[in-house]
Amino acid sequence: MPRRWSIRFIGAIAGIALLGYLVRRVGPATLLETLHRLGWNLALIIALGGVAHFVKTIAWRLTLAGSGSTVSLRRLFQLRLVSEAAGQVGALGQLFGEGVRVSAMSAEIPIDSRVASVTMDRALFIVTGAFVSALGVSAALILVPLGASLRMYAVVFAVVVASLLSVAAVAVSRRWPFLSVSARAVLRIPFFRQRIEPQLPVIRSVENRLFDFYRRTPFAFWGSVLLNLVCHGLAIVEVYLILLLLGVNLAVAGALVFEAVTKLVNIAGSFNPGNVGTYEGGNVLIARMFALPASTGLAVAVVRRVRAIFWTAVGIICILAISRKLRSGSEEIVERPNPEAAQGEAYPSTAAFIFIGENGSPLAEVGTLPVLLRTILGLKKAGATTIVVCAHAATRRIAERELLQMGRLPRFLEWIEPQSAISLPQLLRQAVYDLRAHKLLLVDGENTYNPLLFRRACEWNGDDGGLLLTTAGEPIGIATLSVTCVRDAADQCPCDTPDLHSLQLWLKSAASLECEEVNADMWQRVATEEDRIAAEHKLDRWLVKPTDGIFARFNRRISVPISRQLIKLPITPNMVSLFTLGVGLAAGLFFARGGYWNMLAGAVLSVFASILDGCDGEVARLKLMESDFGCWLETVCDWLYYLFVFAGIAVGLAKSLGQSAALLWGCLLLFGAVMSFLVTGLGRRRYASKRPEQYLAIWQANAEKRRSNPILYMGRNMEFMVRRCFMPYALLAFAVLNVLSVVFFLAAIGANLVWLISLYSYVAFAWRRGRSKPGIRSEQLPLRLLNDVGHEG
Repeated sequence: MPRRWSIRFIGAIAGIALLGYLVRRVGPATLLETLHRLGWNLALIIALGGVAHFVKTIAWRLTLAGSGSTVSLRRLFQLRLVSEAAGQVGALGQLFGEGVRVSAMSAEIPIDSRVASVTMDRALFIVTGAFVSALGVSAALILVPLGASLRMYAVVFAVVVASLLSVAAVAVSRRWPFLSVSARAVLRIPFFRQRIEPQLPVIRSVENRLFDFYRRTPFAFWGSVLLNLVCHGLAIVEVYLILLLLGVNLAVAGALVFEAVTKLVNIAGSFNPGNVGTYEGGNVLIARMFALPASTGLAVAVVRRVRAIFWTAVGIICILAISRKLRSGSEEIVERPNPEAAQGEAYPSTAAFIFIGENGSPLAEVGTLPVLLRTILGLKKAGATTIVVCAHAATRRIAERELLQMGRLPRFLEWIEPQSAISLPQLLRQAVYDLRAHKLLLVDGENTYNPLLFRRACEWNGDDGGLLLTTAGEPIGIATLSVTCVRDAADQCPCDTPDLHSLQLWLKSAASLECEEVNADMWQRVATEEDRIAAEHKLDRWLVKPTDGIFARFNRRISVPISRQLIKLPITPNMVSLFTLGVGLAAGLFFARGGYWNMLAGAVLSVFASILDGCDGEVARLKLMESDFGCWLETVCDWLYYLFVFAGIAVGLAKSLGQSAALLWGCLLLFGAVMSFLVTGLGRRRYASKRPEQYLAIWQANAEKRRSNPILYMGRNMEFMVRRCFMPYALLAFAVLNVLSVVFFLAAIGANLVWLISLYSYVAFAWRRGRSKPGIRSEQLPLRLLNDVGHEG
């Protein structure tokens, strides 16, 4: 038996013996009596562990930014549980788990990208864990009476960790090749040369991707760092909650120290497979640091061990399911590697032509973006497969240079210059032939449009003729033409047609176009400074959604000015979502402290988070940075907000009023919240997979068609109560009246009603589809919603 295996075997035997000694020393009866205080609240600890795994999964997914493919969140969550399950048996198991994550992630992603993703995920988790450990050890110097020698060790540890973190930060920012240099140094050892030398190219590639992750995708980098910190914060909350349920009222700072020292115990016990015995013994010593009985420390270790065993079992089930799919070759793990291609499958290929006059001003900024760039990005999101900008030479040079510097132009953008020898209709016929497009979308590049108009134009799918959008009978600069219509225009339209407006007027009178009226508030000509100001006001009104209620509109009066300032900064919508989640976490911590003023402060922060909740979507629409991932991230942050707030209220009520039943109601609320998230996510994926931000409007439209159904009628008229724009104000009102227990119990019941109604509506809509009465999907929303957006606000 190799020496290292002998050491691990001896360590395992010693750990088991130590665990038996601890149980005997504490007394099985005393330990069971201590654990009995926890009762069914153990389910809350297990659920909190699941939330931590989910947060770590999102942090891992962010490391895939720029890889060119996206793996489903479900698959990443499964692989995360598999890795954690393997890690329970020690360092070798952890290496095996990381290998499974790399190999089973996706064949669509290059191997170096997969290795880099897993490496970055693990590195960021270790770095943030070291930061939390250093912070906890520093807090121990203040809170815990330590001897002179322990105090010296704590100071040395804090200084060493701070120094290492500083060196790591400098190495990443200055691109020091520490991985490749270390690998070349190891090559000098003959034993490692044959193993490492063939892997040097992969090591260099992974190293470059590590540096690029920080420089090219700063949001994803800092988002992953923040989510890893949130995960460590949830571990601290777990310690705090376990001790509270065991009857120990330890401050949050004390829980931080407890968790920090626990991390050191895990490192010290890494030689022991599963850390059996050493983990429990370490927790007993930590409890003694706080003058707590040994039974309390051992109970904390046992509860956390049970939580780990539960999720390990789930991980084992996941690895069995994954291995079965790999053998059958039937898995589908890439969601949407190419959004443009996915759009092109839904509708025939669309070539968009943007026309700019000789004296036009396409670089006038509306919402910090040039009008031309707004048009290009709007057409890209709507599904245009090719975008061509037609501009005179002088205008083209200036516009192309400015827009290239912004770095947001799609790769399929082309530039052409009009020629006097070729008329405009003939130019369009030549473009249809060259681009092999099924339809041509003509757009005036000097106007700003609500992006919904581009979507409507791209979705027109006639075989001949076309679609012309008008206001009061006059063309607004958007027309969709079939190939037949373009050929007819080239043959019959006068050769001296000077511009796009004249062409559209001729098409309206001579061609068989379908004219569709839109409200004047849906677009704006930008030729003067007054026009630009008018466009800014209309852009603010476009931020209002058709599904916004009274409280949402009130919040917009505050959030829109905030978003207007945020778009001037290099801030992405996802950054705003994560910051808002941090505010929600702070609100939950205040609620957890208990007492009238803490509860009131938590309610005020909850309202502030509700206002900020609109800013991420507003920033996305103002800067045209909407994405499916951003929509799902906002949904996850919303449900985490509910979790933080109501878990905090449960803990706070239990502390302030001594209501142990509050924790049981908290478990019921947590179950309802998790089920609501899963069921609504299922509905969103089925009915709004292409445009997940429209799921609420789709659900409302389907429910409106079934007013005679009492369940759907109740859900349609009461769904506003669970929105983030309403609930925080209700919490604030109840907090002022000091009756939060009432709203808490109502929320526990309401959360379970939400998922039951959502599940019923999912089944009802699907059943209707099967009986030739299809439910409304994202591409079937009526055009009146376009006008509603312009009218509201």
